[in-house]
Amino acid sequence: MLFSELLNISGFTYNRKTLSDFIVKGLSFDSREINEGYVFFAVKGGKEDGSIYAETAVKKGAKAIITDMLSAESLRTKSTLNNINIIVSDNIRKSMAEVSSVFFEKPSGKLKLIGVTGTNGKTTITYLIKKIIETAGYKCGLIGTVDYCSGSKHFIKPEASHLTTPDSVEINYMLNDMLDSGFEYCAMEVSSIGLEYFRVHKLNFDTAIFTNLTSEHMDLHRNMENYFNAKKILFDGLNDKSKAISNMDDEYGADILAGCQAVQTYYSINSDSDFRADNVIINLNGLKFDLHSAGKRREIVSPLTGRFNVYNILAAIACCVNLGIDLDVIISGIRKFEAVKGRFNKIILPNNSCAIIDYSHTSDSLKNAIEAAIEVRKNEEIKGRVITIFGCGGNRDRTKRPVMGSIATELSDYVIITSDNPRFENPNDIINEIKSGIKKNTFKNANYDIEPDRDAAIKKGIEMSKEGDIILICGKGHETYQEIGGIKSHFDDKEVVIKYESLVKF
Repeated sequence: MLFSELLNISGFTYNRKTLSDFIVKGLSFDSREINEGYVFFAVKGGKEDGSIYAETAVKKGAKAIITDMLSAESLRTKSTLNNINIIVSDNIRKSMAEVSSVFFEKPSGKLKLIGVTGTNGKTTITYLIKKIIETAGYKCGLIGTVDYCSGSKHFIKPEASHLTTPDSVEINYMLNDMLDSGFEYCAMEVSSIGLEYFRVHKLNFDTAIFTNLTSEHMDLHRNMENYFNAKKILFDGLNDKSKAISNMDDEYGADILAGCQAVQTYYSINSDSDFRADNVIINLNGLKFDLHSAGKRREIVSPLTGRFNVYNILAAIACCVNLGIDLDVIISGIRKFEAVKGRFNKIILPNNSCAIIDYSHTSDSLKNAIEAAIEVRKNEEIKGRVITIFGCGGNRDRTKRPVMGSIATELSDYVIITSDNPRFENPNDIINEIKSGIKKNTFKNANYDIEPDRDAAIKKGIEMSKEGDIILICGKGHETYQEIGGIKSHFDDKEVVIKYESLVKF
């Protein structure tokens, strides 16, 4: 595609007389990925201004730079950029989404794109939807926290540098790749940051799902109203041919769809809705419940456990029914679906205690995980303790730390507070903020301990366990690294459990 054609379709205003046209071979905002014939987007990020890499991008073959007005004026003074197209954008991230959609020939409109947003549950729901769609005999891509799976590429992301919702160029590239490989569907996690940063701008969503909303990312959003408004962008952008699905039991579940043009569907356990669960039975081996929908009742059985997974399953059912997939196929897919890596993964230890590794790193997800463990214990023959091991990440939302300290010590029988990617913060400072939320009477009861070394904390939890105990290890889930002082080292909660499982007492 010619650069002039790309600009015209994307709606840019530019000087046609001074434009040096060329065939666009690719797009990127990362100068390291630039090749001959590329367009470079000079994006201002939280840490760096992309315009400082413009000359590097040109040396590597970039034929055009799209940037903001201020940066454009500075770049035009550089002699090394005299013959380079410098195009001005009022909103560089928005422009990047528009240009990438055009360059890849608007791939989101050629398959059924399913977006899942909310504080918790996004990963499990997208995986569930993918499993059900594949059980129905179709091909489904995946974009999310753990995996990017497109037609020719499938990789589990080893580093946190990969985003839950990637940049718009990468999304459109992957969607196009899915189409080339014969995919009909894609299930995608949509983060609030991705929405605010226009990463999903111009994407044509067939279905959008809302899970829930609890305090998270307050370092970015500042308050719940801003967080809610960021999530609502997804639903406000739907057209009347799309489907919107929401959790009726969540306090934001109805408001998130206010003014939404799409066909609306709700799911719940406690409220009346289109897809409702009751007679919920949960144990360590899985769960089952009765699904009520369209005046009919069907039993749903899953190897997943925890009440939060009932909501995740309901969301996936509502989505796939709306996609026209037969309910028997949906039920079969759910029955065969195993937990995603790092999502309430169970390891039975030699003394018949159970270690559970979970990604729960928000106050609400921690509460859900502990309550799930309590409910599981209630239905087991031997009713042991819930021992929770958790920490909070550094250089992230600090408001949740005392809340998580309060939740953990009030709900658990015993708590070991430890580190979870302290990054550039002092681990002890983070732990002290967690401790600040613990009620004073808990200090007297002493149902918690401090162990900043995560390896040692997990070891302690395993050593103290007895038959029937549940050792709930929260925060890192699928992650295979620990970031301390800005340095990432290999660390996998599951590997640590296996390393120390022989230390259990009988």
